[in-house]
Amino acid sequence: MLGGVGWPSTAEYYRTICRISQSYWDSQGHARPLPTPEIAIESLNMSFAVNNRGNEQPGSWDSWDHYYQNAMESLESAGAELLIVSSITPHARISEISKTVSVPVLSAYHAIGTYCLDNGFNELLILGTLPTMSTSSFVDGVSRYGIKASYPEPQALRDRVGSVIESLYLNQTQGASAAIVDIVQECIPAENLANVAVCLGCTELPMAFGAQADNPMFKQSGISFLNSTVIHAQSAFDACLT
Repeated sequence: MLGGVGWPSTAEYYRTICRISQSYWDSQGHARPLPTPEIAIESLNMSFAVNNRGNEQPGSWDSWDHYYQNAMESLESAGAELLIVSSITPHARISEISKTVSVPVLSAYHAIGTYCLDNGFNELLILGTLPTMSTSSFVDGVSRYGIKASYPEPQALRDRVGSVIESLYLNQTQGASAAIVDIVQECIPAENLANVAVCLGCTELPMAFGAQADNPMFKQSGISFLNSTVIHAQSAFDACLT
């Protein structure tokens, strides 16, 4: 697992994969203690990762890409048979940062796209960090599965999503779920709410919904929310079984 960006996200991915594993093996009647996958974590420096993000200038991403590539190579050298990045935001450059390793890297876009297909969703509103919502990578990533995806418009709504994420990162959950619902209702006409799923495309966002945060999908105020962390973590556990 490539983690540290940020560390709460890494802890949540680890917890979720282990919880999914224990639930599965318990359902199979496995003897105690219940198995969990062997997981190595390479934890990055959040400050370096954020402050070395590139821009549209040629070569501006080199330092950032190499930092992630080195971490992936360390995990592969340690014997990892598959890799997962425990954060959605870096997936915008998943092709660049995974090109130096030969083991499979589990894409969040693939996991979410196939989940939408399996559950009959063909339209998706994506809520994520401001860097996530500033590129087309997530939208393009799920569009390969026939999903019509979009981010909140106008920019002011994206900024409000970013503010909610900042509060949740500081464990300030009061009023967060209502704020998210308000944003969604401003993005999607009431008559279309039943036809569009809303992807909580940042690990902090599901924290706003309390106990429901352990579910891959849940409903609130007539809105179908998808938890990207649980969906991505489930894909990692499924890969461990094969």
